[in-house]
Amino acid sequence: MVRHCSNCGLEESSAEAAFCVRCGAELPPRPTETASSVADADLQRAVAELRSLVNRLQSQVNRQAQRIFELENARADADAAASATESNAQIRPPAGERRDPAAATVSQSGAIPPAAPAVAVEKAATRDWEWLLGGNWLARIGILALIFGVGFFLKLAFDNDWIGETGRVVLGFAAGALLAGGGEFWSRRYAAWAQAVTGGGLAILYLSVFAGYDLYHLFDPVPALGLASLVTAAAAGLSIRYDSRAVAMLAMLGGFATPLLLADRLADQWVLLSYVVVLDLGVLALAFYREWRWISILALVGSLLLFGFWHAEFEPGPALAQPGITVIFLIFLGASVLVCLRRAGDPQPLDWALIVLNAAAYLAISFGLMFDVHRPWMGGFTLSLAILYGLAGYGITLRYPDKVLLGRAFMAIGLVLLTIAVPVQFEGAWVTTIWAVEASLLVRISYMRANPHLRIAAGALFALIVLKLVVLDFAAADWRDIYFGSDRSYHPVVNWHFLAFVPAVAGMYRSALLIRNRRERHPHPSDARFLRTLLVTSNGLTLFALSAEIVDAFDRDYFAIDPEIAGQVVSLSLSGLWASYAALLIVLGIALRSYWLRVSGLGLLAVPVAKLFVYDAFELAQAYRVAAFIGLGVLLIAGGFLYQRFGRAIRGVLLE
Repeated sequence: MVRHCSNCGLEESSAEAAFCVRCGAELPPRPTETASSVADADLQRAVAELRSLVNRLQSQVNRQAQRIFELENARADADAAASATESNAQIRPPAGERRDPAAATVSQSGAIPPAAPAVAVEKAATRDWEWLLGGNWLARIGILALIFGVGFFLKLAFDNDWIGETGRVVLGFAAGALLAGGGEFWSRRYAAWAQAVTGGGLAILYLSVFAGYDLYHLFDPVPALGLASLVTAAAAGLSIRYDSRAVAMLAMLGGFATPLLLADRLADQWVLLSYVVVLDLGVLALAFYREWRWISILALVGSLLLFGFWHAEFEPGPALAQPGITVIFLIFLGASVLVCLRRAGDPQPLDWALIVLNAAAYLAISFGLMFDVHRPWMGGFTLSLAILYGLAGYGITLRYPDKVLLGRAFMAIGLVLLTIAVPVQFEGAWVTTIWAVEASLLVRISYMRANPHLRIAAGALFALIVLKLVVLDFAAADWRDIYFGSDRSYHPVVNWHFLAFVPAVAGMYRSALLIRNRRERHPHPSDARFLRTLLVTSNGLTLFALSAEIVDAFDRDYFAIDPEIAGQVVSLSLSGLWASYAALLIVLGIALRSYWLRVSGLGLLAVPVAKLFVYDAFELAQAYRVAAFIGLGVLLIAGGFLYQRFGRAIRGVLLE
């Protein structure tokens, strides 16, 4: 520390002097270092050491980044363009171009390099497309040309007997293995090019197996199938290794095409069926590992085609064919469930396609295999399948709350299968009775579970009931035998045809009443429209059933009327029925103050009025014409009186 003389102000340079050298005055004592000054000195030294350490670490990071940059540019990044094409999210430079080292290193100042301009990105994308065409497709076209060239050379050699049959097959295996091995060797540096070479090698291996088996008969069917299976397994493994859809497609097509070439000489039908099952397991494992949805759909289609070929070739009985298709069905059912549960979110369209196609194909093939032989049991079979899907959907909903949509889809498939099982097992009035009970239960459950989609399903089921009663029954040639027996005995109202309408109409009224009572507590925009539709449809079915009874009564000669007169009686009776029913609707609409009932009655009343003036006035005999006009006139006058009598109340309802 520096001291100054208090007398003359001279700076004393000696730290040990006690008196001033100029004036001899006593100097002040030398001050001691304080704790704060020591702390400041230590802090400065620590900061200096830390700065030195940071500089050394930053230098090491820069050297490592530069090293990584050099390693990346040392290899040909051939799969960059393929990734850019698949994801459309990032653009990588082609293998022949080097990146800017500044982008891979961290500057001493810590500044972030500026982003590349849009023009540079556009130029990079252009170079990627150029490299994609030059690096990928040239290799693939070259492999195709090489295969043709080798084929032409071999044909030339075969025509001149340069190579024997065994030598030809061995040469094919050697060429295929060489190409596949070469592709594997260069896969790290030239991925896309290597995939094309590998695919060509696998194709040659498949052709060699086929040539050795079919052309030269060097292999028996089972060893040939085993060799083809090995090639397929190798192709599947390489598709996983390369993450290549092209190689996966080649493996799958080769695997499914091989039995078509070999099966005509397979003496044991179990061999081909076992091969299909093992191939399905392998393909689905590949699809599960790489999450390739499309390959599962193609595998299912290929399996069904192979099963059809196997069935046509060997003609197995249901005891073998049905278990075979069941195993295939269960494999794809389990795979679809596992894949959907593994992935986050709801299933995608291809997942839905696999689930629905698998169920529909299994049901159709099972019916084709067993319907003629086991007809009485097919309803139970369909019911068991419906229970399987229903339990699976219920279990998924309970176990996986985030997969509610998947669980409901399985339960919906079960519901459809249950609906199909009814006409398969039963006939006549029992079908509409069970369907009506099922639809009514769906409406009730929809409110219990707060699920309006079940009411949509109930509406579809009611529509199916109407379609059956009004269209399908009359289109069937044996519908009279079904409802009236082989002797076609008829009793008015008390017959199976009329009784088939009763549960349908009762179910619609019951559902309408339930919707009316519950829609205030569980409102839904479609409830009011569904309620009106049910009421209109139920009244329409009632009128249709009564009209059918009139036609059936006279058609069966129940009243023993002359056939020439019966037609006019039927026409007059129908007009009276429709007019009376319309009047009843109008009266009920006035009593219940229901606008829709009155409108429905007026609309229905227009039908017999139009029929009276357009048809009855010209076709009926004089006596029936008089009765028709007088009867309808009385009804119209009575209806007009009711509207005059209760007009104020009706207008009050309209203005409320």
